[in-house]
Amino acid sequence: MNMKMSIEKLKLVRPKENPKNTNLELDVDWNIEYKKINNNSFCYICNLKMEEFPVSFVVEGVVEFEENTNNVSEDVSQSILDKLLQILVNLINLTKDVQVEVESFPLVEISAQKVAS
Repeated sequence: MNMKMSIEKLKLVRPKENPKNTNLELDVDWNIEYKKINNNSFCYICNLKMEEFPVSFVVEGVVEFEENTNNVSEDVSQSILDKLLQILVNLINLTKDVQVEVESFPLVEISAQKVAS
């Protein structure tokens, strides 16, 4: 069964500091709720939470199937979960603390324009 999955909203709440434990186990509590839009489409809300690495990740999107269907199988939910876990790991890596070297740049003056009211 082919499907098209889209993501419309992402919400990530992560801890201020990364855990220092190198043997971190990411036990994930998750659930996906579906609401039928039409004969072959469902909107979904997926919630992911982890206790040891205190992060909350909520994704809202749409799943479209090639054929009419009345329900979403466990295989589809597992596929969505797998994809969202990949995204979560990438977002955590993107949002970790990084060192940034600031260079001195010459100041640029921007003239202000009067806006007619």
